[in-house]
Amino acid sequence: MATSENASQLPTFNPSGKAHLSALQEQFNTYVTAVDELKSRLAERQQQTQEIQTRLQKEVQPLVREMVERRVALVQYLDQFYSQTDLPKLEQEKLAGFIKNQASFLVQHHDAQEMEEILRRYSEPVPNSAARPDKNSAKEETQHLLKHVLGLDVQLQDLQDLEAFQARLDQQMQEEQEKREAQRTHRQKEKAQQSKEVKLKKELESISKASRRLYTTLAKLLHPDTERDETARHWKEEAMKKVTVAYHQDDFFELLRLQMEFMHEQEQVLAKVPEDQLAYYVRLLQEQLQELEEEQGEFHLGTAGQLLQDFGGTAKQREAKFRAAKRGLKEEIQQLEFALADFQDPAAVRAFIKGLSL
Repeated sequence: MATSENASQLPTFNPSGKAHLSALQEQFNTYVTAVDELKSRLAERQQQTQEIQTRLQKEVQPLVREMVERRVALVQYLDQFYSQTDLPKLEQEKLAGFIKNQASFLVQHHDAQEMEEILRRYSEPVPNSAARPDKNSAKEETQHLLKHVLGLDVQLQDLQDLEAFQARLDQQMQEEQEKREAQRTHRQKEKAQQSKEVKLKKELESISKASRRLYTTLAKLLHPDTERDETARHWKEEAMKKVTVAYHQDDFFELLRLQMEFMHEQEQVLAKVPEDQLAYYVRLLQEQLQELEEEQGEFHLGTAGQLLQDFGGTAKQREAKFRAAKRGLKEEIQQLEFALADFQDPAAVRAFIKGLSL
């Protein structure tokens, strides 16, 4: 048996002559290749993400801040217009809805704190000063009872229409039952997730223990003070630096690769690894592959994955996406500036409001 000479990954078993690999050796090769490829992909994506974040900070964020400033100014102007202008009720509702939506967007997506007070005011219910007849009061009391005692949100348009009321009541109760079932299912999923996390924690602890054992073994073998030859001492110092970094990162795969590299330097061969030790290595490599696959899934679901989706790709594709993003922001800024200038004329504001939808 001979081992591959690829320094980027662990040595693997290669059959020599007519010899065949054992099942464990084939599994070892499979997991080594899979772990190495996945680590390379993750490293490449992380590097690309860092490059994207750097460009965003330098090229896109200044335009975003300028756009936010213009939107804030527009909302503040329309808020002033709303409070100082006598508008028909429909136009009031349209403008109030627009101001609320814009303020909400700026607070939630751009942390525009100056919009919080405006958002609060436009989120409050509009008081109705008109006196209601006793029939309406009775309806309200009934609705309050159903909502706060039975948990049912029923609109009683006509207390005399018992069939319609019964149908709405049945529908509300069915919806509440489905909601409770969904909550129960969610709690069951949470318990399953907690069990999975406990299992994963044990697996990670197993890998950590294996990493500590490998580190201890390598530290003894690579300690430079035990080496008299200057060339060998220098090699051991550099190798020990790599071992220390891998240990602090709890990277079993890298520690195992370094052990194999050291064995190769000491003219040892992978084929001499005992079967029970090889089986242990295979299991740990399998666990590390699972951990890397979960890390990859979390990467795609997180903000980094969204960045790659929005701005990733080949160098040409990334350049085109950045150009499009900057062009879109510049166009929006220009449109906001035009709107602020036009809205100095109240007739232009009224025309804008009429074009809004509820």
